[in-house]
Amino acid sequence: MGSSQSSLRLQKKQKMSQLELQREYQRNLSEQQLAQHLSARQALENSFARTQDFKQIPGVNGYAPSVIASTANNESFYQPRSTFVHSTSEAMRSGKQNYRWIDGRRHHNAEGAIYVLPNDIDEMDRLHLQHYVIRHTFGGNTRAKFDSKIHKDVLDVGCGPGTWILEMATEHTETNFTGIDISAVWPTEIRPRNCRFHVVNAAQGLPFEDNTFDFVYQRFMIMSYQAKDWPFVLQELIRVTKPGGIIELTEMPIVSNANGPELTRMMEILERGCQERGMDTKVAKKLDALLKEAGLEDVNECHASIPVGAWGAKVGKLMRENAAGLWASLRGWVKELTDMNDAQYEAMVKRLFFEFETHKCYVNCYCAWGVKPHPKETDTHTSTGTAAGLTSPSRQYMALSDTYLPSGSPSLVGSTNAAAVV
Repeated sequence: MGSSQSSLRLQKKQKMSQLELQREYQRNLSEQQLAQHLSARQALENSFARTQDFKQIPGVNGYAPSVIASTANNESFYQPRSTFVHSTSEAMRSGKQNYRWIDGRRHHNAEGAIYVLPNDIDEMDRLHLQHYVIRHTFGGNTRAKFDSKIHKDVLDVGCGPGTWILEMATEHTETNFTGIDISAVWPTEIRPRNCRFHVVNAAQGLPFEDNTFDFVYQRFMIMSYQAKDWPFVLQELIRVTKPGGIIELTEMPIVSNANGPELTRMMEILERGCQERGMDTKVAKKLDALLKEAGLEDVNECHASIPVGAWGAKVGKLMRENAAGLWASLRGWVKELTDMNDAQYEAMVKRLFFEFETHKCYVNCYCAWGVKPHPKETDTHTSTGTAAGLTSPSRQYMALSDTYLPSGSPSLVGSTNAAAVV
């Protein structure tokens, strides 16, 4: 009998150890990917140095990496997309293509969207890398406390390639995750069963019923909304959040810190270009104020400074790589703003990389989160989908079949800019 009990305890211990090992593997998976990415990038840079493709610049390991070299090695991860727009029924009827090419890079072609960055493989590769840096900086995928026993339905607004949502869905298998973006750049085959994506322009409204999600996450949408859109977008986020649910926002300002003269000049040009498109370039610093004004409770905020350049050790090198990808993605638009040619643009970026080191450049990342209050008795007959004192935006819906969604997924309804389920 004693031997049997001992064996049972041993089996239980082994089973728990296997579970712990599996969770540890999931937690470390992205760190391994990040290390592999850094190693591949270093090898790529070393090849540049050996072939002397670029002039050596002191302060950046003796040279500057090219901003036009592709670091993407995951093309098999993405499947061919439909050649028609999914975000509006009008576009689908007209047969309008869902992308356009600018300076050799593929961009969205969504009606009314102001986003200027590409949606191609190289940009998705940059977004993957950026995710790992931000997660490391904040010590996890969320700053607000996430509890899978409570948060059963989660929305990721502006999910991009889905790095955040795929990690969360893998770790929290009993929670349903929904990601939305204006471009279908997420994996179509290799993804957890509790993960679903829709093509949606959040600036035009969310095609979900009131009180659908327990946790709403939005990150780096500063270049997706005009300043006038932010109040409406926040009302939409609140509307689809359940009372007691959490909304978390994360943003970085357009302008970096500790800039040299060349970077200062380019930041001024970039900021002016964003403002001309109606963006609020300083919204990152007032996320907590926006959440409080929208009616959320228990609002918290934090920010972290992230080095850019080899002076900031491993994280700084990764952010330098992120900067290389970002300036490559901005190339077509910045050339339009400045009338630079290719050679002038390359020379400008090399000077930026020099200043990253000499001036010890860094960026600040801001995060704020709050709780949607439960409606008071006086509000129950006037407002169900928004925080107390807010009314739900007036929008017309056209029904979409729930058969598109897996069992247990949040209900999706269609508006005049109805989303396609992918």
